[in-house]
Amino acid sequence: MRRHCPSLRKILPSALLCCLALLPLCAPAQTADGQRVKDKPGLALVKPQPWSNEDQATVLEFLGYTDHSGYYEFRTTKIPNYQVATAKLVKLVVYPEPVQFLATAEQRAALQKTLDEFSGLSSKFPAAVRQLEKAAAPLKADAAKYDSGNVKDGGQWLLRSAYYKQKATILANLLRPELEAAPKIQDLDLTTNQYYLGLQDLAKAEPSVGPVLDSVRSIHQSLVRKADRAVILNQLNSPTLGYDQAVDLVKQLKALQPGEDARSNLFVQSWDTAVANAGQLTKLITDAQAQFEDSMPAPDDSGKLPAISPDLASNLDSLSDAVKAFRAGSPPSAIRVPLQLADAMISCGEKIPALAKQIQAREILDAKSDLDPLSSQAGIIGPKVSKILAAVQKKLAGDIEKFQALRNEGKMLAENDKIEEALKKYQAAYALIPARDVAAQIDSLKKQ
Repeated sequence: MRRHCPSLRKILPSALLCCLALLPLCAPAQTADGQRVKDKPGLALVKPQPWSNEDQATVLEFLGYTDHSGYYEFRTTKIPNYQVATAKLVKLVVYPEPVQFLATAEQRAALQKTLDEFSGLSSKFPAAVRQLEKAAAPLKADAAKYDSGNVKDGGQWLLRSAYYKQKATILANLLRPELEAAPKIQDLDLTTNQYYLGLQDLAKAEPSVGPVLDSVRSIHQSLVRKADRAVILNQLNSPTLGYDQAVDLVKQLKALQPGEDARSNLFVQSWDTAVANAGQLTKLITDAQAQFEDSMPAPDDSGKLPAISPDLASNLDSLSDAVKAFRAGSPPSAIRVPLQLADAMISCGEKIPALAKQIQAREILDAKSDLDPLSSQAGIIGPKVSKILAAVQKKLAGDIEKFQALRNEGKMLAENDKIEEALKKYQAAYALIPARDVAAQIDSLKKQ
């Protein structure tokens, strides 16, 4: 993402703006009539006559000049309009202005070029050595100060490392909001961002900027990891996700420094805890299943339910507590535990003793009503439990069928005034199932 950043001209004057003021000869301004005007001090080397040798030239220092056609008009401290024929002018040198920015190798090279030009002029024109050296002295001082580890920014000298760190910090502060606001940080290419490129240039020029550049890279990488973690967490929340897929996604999540955000960190902790608990709980469930199955006798037609041993009852109580604790932890949906099996065993373990008492008390109708829902759960536990409950269910169903037949026969006989025969049918039905309505019929028939 390339952005136009006009502020970089202020942030990085060194890389982009070489000081033209370092050059000794500058293009003068031009008037409407074509005359060139320069309001800058300097010196001119002027020959006595147009045909004189150059070594006869003398130095004329000026405050400014105007270039007329065929002659120059100089403004000096003594004469405001000293005229010199162009043919007599050997060299015109405009003194450089004070350096305002000296912070890069490019600017240092430009400064050296100016100093070399002054040195060459001094060698060629010994008469101007004093003036040229005086004009070059501030430049030499600037060069020495730069070479000693300082930079000049807006006319102010700063330690080189402090200057570059300051500029790097400005760029980093401009870049960070862009990174944080990026709609899809994974697609943002830092190498096309002008702030980042500016930081790279600063780091190349000054090694102490490296940590600032590294911090920006670190922020970018952290934001990319955060976005990647969010994608993975959304996938892990899918109710259709398989366990193997979830394991692979959690592995990826753990590689993305989940400790950087609370949501990811909490999920990883919850996952690890749930996996450990799931392993322990699964063992409890399978052990209880084996114990449940082993405790079941061979099925018969007695219609009696086997007793739940104290040891099995205790283990089922412990299993019930473990299941409640596991569910209370809200484990990730991808972690598979045979909770349906656990629920079936806990339910059967709780209801079988009560059913046995109902059967013993010949509360067959209620017992059958309570037993029917357990049949499907018995099938989850195992074949032995399923066969035992199926045999009892069959026996109860047969007793109920006989009971209903005897009761119906008794009713028909009573309606036909066959009291003795009706009473026997009702008594036989009552012997199977001591139902209240049958008892009431028996009492009524005995009174007739």
